Amino acid sequence: MDLRICPKCCSTFFPCDQTMAFRGELTDKSRELWLDALLKKNVQDPVIENPKCIDHGEPLERGKVPDYGFDGYVTNCCKMFHLPPSQTVQLLKRTLEFKFQTPQKEGKHHFFFIRALFNVVDKLFGEKLPDEDPLDLVQYNLHIKPVVDPDET
Repeated sequence: MDLRICPKCCSTFFPCDQTMAFRGELTDKSRELWLDALLKKNVQDPVIENPKCIDHGEPLERGKVPDYGFDGYVTNCCKMFHLPPSQTVQLLKRTLEFKFQTPQKEGKHHFFFIRALFNVVDKLFGEKLPDEDPLDLVQYNLHIKPVVDPDET
């Protein structure tokens, strides 16, 4: 995913055809930590007069972010989106919504069975898997944290 974040204002830039990559290529943990960092910093949207493409200097136009349906700025030259922090927060919340939905009754039973099976295996072999996969943190720690939360690195 060609994702760029401005270190000064925390605005996000990415290609128009990669909107679903927020859900597919960014781990849940990366999106969750990114959202927490933006909310914790209470980042305000920059004042934008005559916004321009960061690569080509062409004027940006208002447009809809595909697959999510809210407004954003888009270029005509290279089809890049510019989302100020408030819209990045909105996008991150939408991509994390499924985590906060209540599971269906059937999914709950399967989840319980799988967890119970893991617990039995852990007791037999004396190993316990971590609650969080450390690999989920790699993407955030390497690519997002240095820009949105440099004080914590």
